[in-house]
Formats: sequence, C-alpha cells, structure tokens
Amino acid sequence: MAGNSDTERSDVARIRAVLARELETINEYEAFAAASTDPEVRAFFLHLAAEEKEHVFEATHMLRMLDAGQDAHFAHPIAPGHFQQAVAGGKAAVPTPPPSPSTAAPHGRTPPEPLTPLPPHRLIYGMPAPPPSEGSHPLTVGPLRRGGGGGR
Repeated sequence: MAGNSDTERSDVARIRAVLARELETINEYEAFAAASTDPEVRAFFLHLAAEEKEHVFEATHMLRMLDAGQDAHFAHPIAPGHFQQAVAGGKAAVPTPPPSPSTAAPHGRTPPEPLTPLPPHRLIYGMPAPPPSEGSHPLTVGPLRRGGGGGR
C-alpha cells in the first residue's frame, strides 16, 4: 500500500484495504476484551468487535458486487477435507467412504453437502446477504463515504 495514493487505487483495492483493516481491528478488540478484568469494559470491546464484523460483512458484499472473479469463489463451498488434501499433496489425509451411486455427481465426483439450505452466494457469516438498498451508504468508513472527506 505504501507508494499508492488513494486516487491511484481502484474501488476494489480500496474495499480490500478496508476489509483488511476491519479484520485486524476485530482481532484487537477481541484481544482487549479477553484481557479486560471489568465485565462492562469486556462487553464494550465485544460490542465494538461486533460492529466491525458488520463492516466486514458490508465490505465483503461490496467486493462481491464489484469483482466477479472474487464472487465466483463464494459460489462453491469448500468440500470437507479440502485443506487436508492440500497438505497431503493431493492425497486425502482422512479416509473418505466411496460415494454411493445414487449420490454421485457427474464424472464420479461427490457434490459437497451444503451447511445451510441457503445458496452460497446469498450467505456471509451464515446470514442472508441482501443487496444494499438504493441510495444507501453501505460503507461507513471515513473517506469512503459518498462525498469524500478524509483529507489524506
């Protein structure tokens, strides 16, 4: 990010930068909450973390709207054992039973089981992802608000 002024970045790059900051902030707030001995202060930090999670939801939604290539990754859920296969060099580290003929997908692949009845492109954090309403301001981060601002 150093060396790139905000005007040199695309909207997608700015949204990704916001997403990264929001995720870092969630980690900080949750760490502050865990370290707090005062229940009211702990609740305060957890409240702030929850608000940042809403910002992650909104930024991810915007990213998916603007970057079809990124959105395509949300259309296919990750199959169980995906990460074990990656570290085992493509070989399943956990034995999996063969698919029954009635559940086999074309080309002998077993379709991954959905974790929810909602289609993957309509979910984030397990909640429906509605489109932003017309005229709304889906991002609430300073200089990204409509009308500019930020003066950096």
